[in-house]
Amino acid sequence: MFNETESIFGSSPPPRATDVLFGGNSKDWPLNACIQHWGEVDHAYKAGFRRAAFQLTERMCEQPVNQDSIVYPIVYLYRHHVELMLKDIFRLAADLLEESITGSQEKHLGRHDLAQLWGMVRPMLDPVCKLVGSDPLPSADLDGIDAYMRQLNVYDPRGESFRYARSRDATRTLGSDLVHINIRSFAIHMEKLADYLGGLENWLAMLIDGRNES
Repeated sequence: MFNETESIFGSSPPPRATDVLFGGNSKDWPLNACIQHWGEVDHAYKAGFRRAAFQLTERMCEQPVNQDSIVYPIVYLYRHHVELMLKDIFRLAADLLEESITGSQEKHLGRHDLAQLWGMVRPMLDPVCKLVGSDPLPSADLDGIDAYMRQLNVYDPRGESFRYARSRDATRTLGSDLVHINIRSFAIHMEKLADYLGGLENWLAMLIDGRNES
């Protein structure tokens, strides 16, 4: 006998054409997420990827279950947060320096190579400091970011290795040389990177606001 509440593949109800995927629910309003289409949404995207990664990491640290599969979204979410941050930092620095973004730079901004994106950002930081009369950023800090970007690019040069198991030619996106990732350690380091990039972004935005108000 046909059962409306049970799928032929399991105990959960099957999908129905009348199911509504998007929209609010007045009976479950605390979980109605606001999609900020009426205002600036860049921050929500960047913050969301980082917060999701952090919350998954917290859950893993509290109860290490399914870590062999949860590691993939954690790494991907943190990496994507960093990618979005670098792209916005570059645009802010270009705005502050009143430099036009070239066609080649726009192409790189549409790609996912973290080392390339950071390679576009780093040369702009000294000119920004000189422009506003600040000391250069500590070279040890910038060298640290260099090292992070190189390590991320070794295993995920295009932002696909933790998003897809296989590339278009069916080869594995991750090589056999990567055996373990300690989720706690990875997250601690990525939070350090995210904090630093967040501070850099806020500083540049503040400088632009000050320029525009003068």
